[in-house]
Amino acid sequence: MIYVALVIFILTYALISIRRMRGSKLTRPTSALFGAALMIVFGIVSISQAIESIDVSIIFLLIGMMTIVSIFQISGFFNWAVSKLVSFSKTSGRLFLIISFSTAFLSALFLNDAVVLFFTPIIMKISKETDINPEPFLLSEIFSANIGSVATEIGNPQNAYIAIESHIPFFYYSEFLLPISIISLLISTFIIYAFYKKDMKRKIESEIKENGIRHKNLLYTGIFTMIGILISFFFVQDIAFVPFLGASLLLFLTPLIANEDPRRIIKEIDWGIILFFVGLFIVLEGVNVSGILSDMIKFFNSYGMPLSSAPWYVAFVTILSNLVSNVPAVLLLSPITHATRFWLALALSSTLAGNATIIGAAANIIVLEIANTYGVDINWIRFSRVGIPVTVITIALGSLILFFI
Repeated sequence: MIYVALVIFILTYALISIRRMRGSKLTRPTSALFGAALMIVFGIVSISQAIESIDVSIIFLLIGMMTIVSIFQISGFFNWAVSKLVSFSKTSGRLFLIISFSTAFLSALFLNDAVVLFFTPIIMKISKETDINPEPFLLSEIFSANIGSVATEIGNPQNAYIAIESHIPFFYYSEFLLPISIISLLISTFIIYAFYKKDMKRKIESEIKENGIRHKNLLYTGIFTMIGILISFFFVQDIAFVPFLGASLLLFLTPLIANEDPRRIIKEIDWGIILFFVGLFIVLEGVNVSGILSDMIKFFNSYGMPLSSAPWYVAFVTILSNLVSNVPAVLLLSPITHATRFWLALALSSTLAGNATIIGAAANIIVLEIANTYGVDINWIRFSRVGIPVTVITIALGSLILFFI
């Protein structure tokens, strides 16, 4: 059984990876759901086990946050914010810094995958109009989105899952990881700037017109709801259902305050991410019940690298995150993670590890696939020659701060 489960596991992640091959129409959700179906068909996971493996809390949290992001999009907030940022830029270097810091800031408050969905087309449009090299701006967007999402429990899906499983209070989490996120952002920005210094001194004159807010009442209500959600984290330990309740309220109010059809908001939600998680939960349940994970840990321990040791734990998380991507790595390792500092290390290292390779995080793939539609292709070598130094330095320094300072 263990070998069958291992083959299904490898096949699933191979399919997730080769979806970037030219001509492939595979998607992450279809690959994950196919793997889940195989786990059930071959008897690795029973139907009841499959249902129980789906974490409803994380599903509700994702739906809530993506609904709120969709509402902000429809209100015109993101277009307005980006047009303001662009009009403020006078040189490519200043634009680079604005993209780095604004992407990180927004990724701490919203799901980072949603943030890069808005920024990437703008970056491509600017690069086309001003004839600047888009590569450093795209890499900065990716790394900043991943690094910024480290700061809060709602910055990315794996952090949200960790928050729900560990019951770490929202602001206690940020007390430790927000400073590390800020330091990592400065390191990442410096490294990218150093690699692309010659591209940072060009003057830019963008013709992008400023876009106003389409629905001010909807935006103000959304901001008020978001503030209420953040305040509630002071008092509510389980953060899963608060965003869902806030999003439900906003959906109800939308036709009353903005004359918009809520169905439009619902259509904007990336339901593929939800299905991706459903499939992953079932595939990883097969990994757990078959004993693959325990064998992996035994193999690591047998070479004198016990996961009870913080450095080896962080190293294992980093390696695993680049083999199977950070979200699956967190789902796999959460059953063996107990101490608070190790939960925080799991969030830190799994997210920052996503900057090392193209398949390390979903945000990476989203950005590069959108860029590819504009005729820009960043290959593995060009990505990782910058991503690996950023990853190694930020994880090493972040772990040092987390465990020893």
